[in-house]
Amino acid sequence: MTDTVWLTIDWRTADNDIPEAQQEAFTEILFREMNGFDEVEHVERVADPAVPDRSMGIAWLWSILTAEVSVTNLKRLGQEVQERLPGKPINFTVKVGDREVAVENMRPADLDATLDKLVAAAKALAEEAQEKN
Repeated sequence: MTDTVWLTIDWRTADNDIPEAQQEAFTEILFREMNGFDEVEHVERVADPAVPDRSMGIAWLWSILTAEVSVTNLKRLGQEVQERLPGKPINFTVKVGDREVAVENMRPADLDATLDKLVAAAKALAEEAQEKN
């Protein structure tokens, strides 16, 4: 079984009414905090695909991050993120190789049950990826 998976954490829908400067600041704070989590192997910002070809640099999307995390730490990371985004609907997408599974608009009340299902799906994807190799 693959040891790690990529988890995309997307709360853009919840931040639609928040000024871009606040979205940027909050994304940066969560990015730095996630870098310090024991559960996370690696965390990345998501580049904006709509940046013009000859622009001077990369632009990042706000309110979305991606992290490399072990399957065993996936649930704990989801809980840590929810603690920092209280009451906000979150979309989680787990990707292993070219396969992915997503949970959209997860309600805080359903957090643990939903994360258990996400972990089970991540394990299945990781096992499939291992069998292919």
